[in-house]
Amino acid sequence: MSSPIGPLTHAWPPPTPEPQPPRSPWLPEARPPVPGSASVSLVVGGPDWLAQRLLEQRIVALSGDVDDEAANQAVAELGLLDASGDDPVSLRLSGVSAGLGPALTLVDALDLMGAPVHAVCLGTLTGPAVALLAVADRRLAGRHEMLHLTEPRSPHGIPSRDLELVAAEQARQLRRLQERLAEACRRPADEIAADMRAGKLLDADEARDYGLVDRTDP
Repeated sequence: MSSPIGPLTHAWPPPTPEPQPPRSPWLPEARPPVPGSASVSLVVGGPDWLAQRLLEQRIVALSGDVDDEAANQAVAELGLLDASGDDPVSLRLSGVSAGLGPALTLVDALDLMGAPVHAVCLGTLTGPAVALLAVADRRLAGRHEMLHLTEPRSPHGIPSRDLELVAAEQARQLRRLQERLAEACRRPADEIAADMRAGKLLDADEARDYGLVDRTDP
């Protein structure tokens, strides 16, 4: 009499997984992807697609108040473009202001570039940010743009015991910036210093006559 359950079948045992080599303690754990961090942005707050397009066109763009983080990001971008070829790099400066530290960091990066840098001023450049235009290999300003030579603001929140040291360091950095501006404009450093103290404001044509700009856009 046959069994109501039917014939018994025996399945093959599942394959035994191959042993994996132990993970090296020097290799970091894989990190989960973070939305929105697929590429480095060339414009602070700019969308990723714009960053990629600018990079492809050898453009670095700065706008607004440039702090240490934005300056370091721009330095990395300049270095990347410099290492990738000898074609000119376009530096777009749109309404930029910067403190002494970020400005000098960028000036040093521009001075070390092997590829030529063509800077374009759009909007008003204020304080130490003026040097970012002045030290470029080619310097263009729009007809209605302004350059404001002014001293940077003093840092706030410094303990009283450190005020003297901080003031001395700021004075040293400011003089270094003025000397670099003087070299770029072919003017005496003392004249640059006096104009920064006075807050000299220059339109595009005046900036060209001053030596900060090569030509203005008609």
